[in-house]
Amino acid sequence: MKRFYYLLISLALTLVTSCYDDKGNYDYHELEAVRIDTVGAGLQPQYSIMRFDVLNLEPNIFFEGKQVTDDSKAPLDYLWTIFSANSGVGASVVIDTIGHERILNTPITRTGGNYYVQLVVTNRHDGIRQFFRIPVAVSEVFDGGWMVFYERADQPGYSDVALIYNEWTKLNVNYNRYYTNLYETTNGEPLKGHPIRCFDIAVSLASGNNYVGLCTDYTLVGVSENGIEKALEFNEFFHEAPGTMRPTWYGQHGSGVMSGQNSEVLFNNNSIYTNTYSFSATEGRTTKFGVPKFAAGLGELAPWNSEVPNTLNYGIVVYDQTNQCFRYAAYNSAQLEHFGEQNLEEAAFDVNNTGMTLIMGDWGKGSSAGAGLRPYDYLIMGKGTSRYLAVANFATTNPDDSNIGIGLYPMDDLCPDIASATSMASSHVGNFIYYAAGNHLYNFAYDSRQPASVAWTAPEGEELTCVRIMKYYHGTIYGYGMVPYSDNLVHIATWNPNTKEGHVYEYLINPASGILDTDECFDYPIPGKVKDMAWKFSMQ
Repeated sequence: MKRFYYLLISLALTLVTSCYDDKGNYDYHELEAVRIDTVGAGLQPQYSIMRFDVLNLEPNIFFEGKQVTDDSKAPLDYLWTIFSANSGVGASVVIDTIGHERILNTPITRTGGNYYVQLVVTNRHDGIRQFFRIPVAVSEVFDGGWMVFYERADQPGYSDVALIYNEWTKLNVNYNRYYTNLYETTNGEPLKGHPIRCFDIAVSLASGNNYVGLCTDYTLVGVSENGIEKALEFNEFFHEAPGTMRPTWYGQHGSGVMSGQNSEVLFNNNSIYTNTYSFSATEGRTTKFGVPKFAAGLGELAPWNSEVPNTLNYGIVVYDQTNQCFRYAAYNSAQLEHFGEQNLEEAAFDVNNTGMTLIMGDWGKGSSAGAGLRPYDYLIMGKGTSRYLAVANFATTNPDDSNIGIGLYPMDDLCPDIASATSMASSHVGNFIYYAAGNHLYNFAYDSRQPASVAWTAPEGEELTCVRIMKYYHGTIYGYGMVPYSDNLVHIATWNPNTKEGHVYEYLINPASGILDTDECFDYPIPGKVKDMAWKFSMQ
């Protein structure tokens, strides 16, 4: 009976199975093969590049056994990324996308460090991915050069910085490079506000211990000297930050050669802040802005201070526009004082009552040169519509000297377009100044009493916005040849209001006369309107 029972069950299962209609799809096929191969592609096992250098990588990619070219219609997507090769606490976790094409050909903007550059190739049909990765070491180049501070043409009301490197602006180089929009590229967004000043204060001889100050009419930030990374916010400059953030001037005071005599300077909301520091071979800045200077009846401050006095007689020298007078604070004092009574039989003008408005100024030729660096201050001043070149000696005098104003030169009859001047630069070794007005750069040899001559004319459609002579406030650095082409190089910035394009032109000059050598020139397009330029300190 059991055998018969099992036979019936087997027969039933056979009948059920024979009635089942198998509708499965058994049309199997091989996966579409994607392969990345570096053989014969000319690729290095690893790369060492300078920041902003273009990295070109073209690995061989095969699809279905055939090499993919620009003419191929392979269903492939490409994703190039860069990310830090370091891991652990404090390591960067940022992954940047740098390309979507088969060939990578793009500048690498990441700051100095070790990275991986990775390619992911994805088959759109089945989503399968193939990977290629290569180590890339990025080195910084921002250890010197010429800084350009400008308002962005594409984002009015925001500022950015460019750096220029060539044989004239950086010692011991044989290349010509320039980089623009560095602040946004490094920090993710441009700097808010219209540019006022960029300045590199040399606190330490050790690389990486200094920072560059970038001052706009909205804020002041400090960026690393080697990477332009934001290192200091506005409030971090102070022991106790002011309630209102409204900068109008940024710079420094002192010639660098007297330890502890130098000060970082900020005018904010018509208050004067100084940060006294010592120049060090190793240590960076450890001090901050303290309490503001004070004075009874202080008026509106001109955006200027005497930057290079080589004397402990002054902790700061400023100009009161409202009361039309210079004032000083003694070394390590918070109170602004008036100067001693001036003898107008000896002095060219009264520093306590000039009767003029200070329009712009620069330091220039003084009582000595070289490491001593005792320059005079050269100031274009206005009385109504008239213009004067005032020369003051704050470098070697003391506050009680009776002839601080040593020169006053009427400019109206000798200086074309002087009423519309936008910028000036004073020579440290010659008896001349440059001033920019319209599309002309003028050379005014003030001792000659001859009319100013046109030193240079901008290309059609461009107007001058800034002029600077290559020099540096620090007497030791300046006097011992660390500044390339010091006094022999002029930088001219222009702006085309129609095309919204800027330029920086560089010419070698005769340092005694200011005559330009126009046979050779460096020309750099700048994506904005230049307000300030300065040498970026480096031991090199």
